[in-house]
Amino acid sequence: MGTAFSSSLLGLSGSLVLGFLDLQAGRAQNRFYMELENWLSTLTDVTSDLAPALEGVASGSAEQFEVLAGELRRIAEANGADAASVPAMAQLAEGIQGVVKNMRNEQQMLRDWIEAQHEESQEMRRTLQRLTDKLGDR
Repeated sequence: MGTAFSSSLLGLSGSLVLGFLDLQAGRAQNRFYMELENWLSTLTDVTSDLAPALEGVASGSAEQFEVLAGELRRIAEANGADAASVPAMAQLAEGIQGVVKNMRNEQQMLRDWIEAQHEESQEMRRTLQRLTDKLGDR
């Protein structure tokens, strides 16, 4: 009976330790992804000289896409890259623009949600204050 109790406690403590480690690892992973996302957002500066070309990609304008492709060819030639990497770089630019746009939408949704939570919190505070005042009057 003592052995069963000891193994049960050992199993429970092991489970708690593993649960804690899993929680910490999850938090570390989320923090890593958040930091990576923030770092990537600093690299994608849409106010650069390629901004008109990137906006053209987002709007689907063929003319602007050609401007972007020309800029990427110029950059690739200056860096000694071959012509096959230019379409990949154009796709990468398009993908980054999509990610940035998606991040901005999500940030706006988060701001809206926070504002709604703030308003609800203030309303809850006012309701609690009224209840406290009513109970104090008794």
